[in-house]
Amino acid sequence: MSNPDLRRAFAVGEAKRVWKLYGFQTPADLVLEDLAMAMGVVVLEAKLDSADARLVRKGNRGIIRLKQDIPQVGRKRFAVAHEIGHWRLHEKESQVVACTSEDMRADYKGSNLEIEANVFASELLMPQALFKPAMAGRTPTADTINGLAGVYRTSRTATAVRYVELSDEHCVMVMAEAGRIKWWRASTELNGSLWIKAGAPVSNRTLAGKYFAGTLDCEEVQDVSMSEWAERYPEFAEDAIEAAIPLGQTGAVLSMIWLE
Repeated sequence: MSNPDLRRAFAVGEAKRVWKLYGFQTPADLVLEDLAMAMGVVVLEAKLDSADARLVRKGNRGIIRLKQDIPQVGRKRFAVAHEIGHWRLHEKESQVVACTSEDMRADYKGSNLEIEANVFASELLMPQALFKPAMAGRTPTADTINGLAGVYRTSRTATAVRYVELSDEHCVMVMAEAGRIKWWRASTELNGSLWIKAGAPVSNRTLAGKYFAGTLDCEEVQDVSMSEWAERYPEFAEDAIEAAIPLGQTGAVLSMIWLE
């Protein structure tokens, strides 16, 4: 299977098969360590210097070693789900897989194998059949993203990406760090018609700009011109709304931008 879109669709289908095979009904049913054990894989936390997680496979048995000092539960869960993705999808590719935080970036950049493992992890942790109804009718404010992240025990970043990729509305998420745009993801309704330049400085007229200036009210939502973010966008998307979600001690901020 060489077509990247087909391989991603297969990854989604495999995650759905796992839910059906093990009879999961709610996010609370998904205990990743128990799931891995049922597949013949032991999950251990250990000291890792150059990777967030490592999968070692020997026949039908395996070990996932998870970096012990990852601070966020959601990030740990995504790392384990990502390695389970390698276990289910890539048996013939490699017997030893080491994955860094960059491999698990929620913007789905990287090698095809890492992207497929990310796609699998996203569907495993936040199944479309449950997540999309849960987000229906809710704008992507901090309360919405934080609430969904709590239910699915996922990071706010992964949750925001899932919201955008499943949204039928015009919305985009932007990750910014140290005053500059790091990466972004647009919904299907805007994908291809909007472009944001990674590496560009964050405008001080945005909520993210207020965050870097130290003046952000975390509950704040404001009107924003899409031109403050995007180099190219459709004319109808000029007037937008922004909410900002600071990401703790990372020094990064996540902006959710949508149209009324």
